[in-house]
Amino acid sequence: MDNRVKSVLTALELRSQQETPLLEALRTQGGRAIRDQSENLMLDVGPEVGLFLNLLARVSRATVVVEVGGSVGYSTLWLAEAVQANGGKLYSFEVNTAKQAQQKQNLEDAGLISVVELISQDPVEVIPNIENNFDLVLLDHWKELYVREFNLCWPKLNKGGCIVADNITEPKKNAQVIATYLECVRNRPDAKSLLLPIGDGIEMTVKL
Repeated sequence: MDNRVKSVLTALELRSQQETPLLEALRTQGGRAIRDQSENLMLDVGPEVGLFLNLLARVSRATVVVEVGGSVGYSTLWLAEAVQANGGKLYSFEVNTAKQAQQKQNLEDAGLISVVELISQDPVEVIPNIENNFDLVLLDHWKELYVREFNLCWPKLNKGGCIVADNITEPKKNAQVIATYLECVRNRPDAKSLLLPIGDGIEMTVKL
């Protein structure tokens, strides 16, 4: 991995560690506590899931990747590094413009901005119009929108491609909406889906 990418990832991981006490405190409050502070938090996938996404993109040779919920760019960097190696492109959705500005700077510092299209619009407005079908999709934003985004991306997902959803087991306050998402993906006759116990839990759903 390029030293520029390593440097930015290291800085973001340090920031994430510093934010952890506040994030844990907000999780105990439930309701809108995290959402109200979301602009000031990375809410990242963590290094274990980040590395998994990078390896998944590489081993599947994904060239068209979509990320819904880019935040300040931590998962974006992991995905973009693999996409660059594959000669592909990453579409990253982040509707918070302040976060997207940080995301763009981090990608520039890492030398990866050329393979990423940053999108601040609602995915509903853009995804149906993306010309190419997708090889890999990451869902990592508001959990009540997971089913909507899954159904939006699934028709454009290539066979053998997969949709990965983060925060399946944590935080516990999302259990009900996550259960709805799991029912959606696990009951599809054209899919195989599995919970992987890494990070805060990820559901990996592969199109048959």
